[in-house]
Amino acid sequence: KLQFLYLIARGRRVGGAPRNEHTMVKLDSSRTVSQNEKDFVLEALTENLRGDDRTFTQFRRLTVNFGKKSGSVDICLGRTRVLANVRCRAVEPSQYRPKEGFLDFNLSVSPMADPMYVHGRTGRSEIEELKRLLDRVLKVSKAVDVESLCLLPGKMVWSVRVDITIVDSDGNVTDAASIAALTALLHFRRPEVTIRGGSVTIHSESEREPVPLNIQHVPIVVTFGVMPGGALLADPTTLESSVSSGELSIAVNTLNQVCVIHKVGGAAVTQTQLLNAIRVAAHKVDYIVERITASIAEDEVKRKKAGLAQFAWAKDRQSVGEMEKIAKGIEQAKAKKTAPTEDVQSGKRRARSLSPDDPDIQIQPLKAAKKAKKDETVTLTSRANLTLCVPDGEKKEADGEEEEVEEVEEIEEVEEVEEIPEDGEDL
Repeated sequence: KLQFLYLIARGRRVGGAPRNEHTMVKLDSSRTVSQNEKDFVLEALTENLRGDDRTFTQFRRLTVNFGKKSGSVDICLGRTRVLANVRCRAVEPSQYRPKEGFLDFNLSVSPMADPMYVHGRTGRSEIEELKRLLDRVLKVSKAVDVESLCLLPGKMVWSVRVDITIVDSDGNVTDAASIAALTALLHFRRPEVTIRGGSVTIHSESEREPVPLNIQHVPIVVTFGVMPGGALLADPTTLESSVSSGELSIAVNTLNQVCVIHKVGGAAVTQTQLLNAIRVAAHKVDYIVERITASIAEDEVKRKKAGLAQFAWAKDRQSVGEMEKIAKGIEQAKAKKTAPTEDVQSGKRRARSLSPDDPDIQIQPLKAAKKAKKDETVTLTSRANLTLCVPDGEKKEADGEEEEVEEVEEIEEVEEVEEIPEDGEDL
């Protein structure tokens, strides 16, 4: 199919038959449409019908998907697919505007997106025109505050770059590219910085949480195809764009403020048509912004859940140091089984010293017997109220109180008493 369209665009013969200029209508240097297709589209418009069963003001389905990193967006508007990726770096500012950062747009088209974008053929002018439109919508209208991108006036600012790639083209690339660029900027998070004096410290994501860009308002581009009969078709397809005599793009924000009006082609647009287009664009902005906001909020919830799951996994996982400790413990246990250590040998020595033949074991019963005799002597002494003989020759009367018991415990020669008389005689 691509080869067939390429040969037609180059004006070569296909199948040996010469090209009939009356059966092919060429609207620009790269797009061609047959007369039958043109008649079909125009006849359907007279009956208020479109080829995909949409109304004149109805958009195709908008799908928003996000990548792993912040600022990576995949936009699908019908079968038109556009990718956008945002990145930033710290650079020196311009000498003419030392307090403003940079916001640049880079637009590239895949050769498989549309035959008109084959290398060496026309279509570069449309790409440059689309880049200028995005610059007017997002930068000139001050949707992104470039002054907030300044780190140190005259020394360091943020340079934000939006890379846009058109993967598949089925009409209305302007709206798809503008929605992709805006959504990527809303989803992007730049690194946090710390400024102390004249030094700037850029923190990584693991150190501090990134912060979003300062976006003051959200302009949305809505494109209409100006048909030969005067009808305006919102979100035109490739066939409808080929039949149309021009395109009208209107950028409106959520405050119902018209930011940009851009027209391509030589078809005239009346004042009534322009006001109706602005009214329809203002109505479509609310739906598109709501869809973008809901998609970003849903993605943030998914990222938080993934972060919590990763944190729980890291918390349960043992560190390398703990694993080394466990390995050392296993090695020590194996060494203890194979060869006795000092603790084992000292334990064996203690076991030998506590053998039954060792005199240390006989000391414990002897001390217990002496203590039992002392307790027995104290009890008998307290009952008989006797006068005890202390080794220093002093005598004291025992009255059964706890103070007398303490003096008796000091007598170590009580074990020599073999018999205690019952008639109260002196010991």
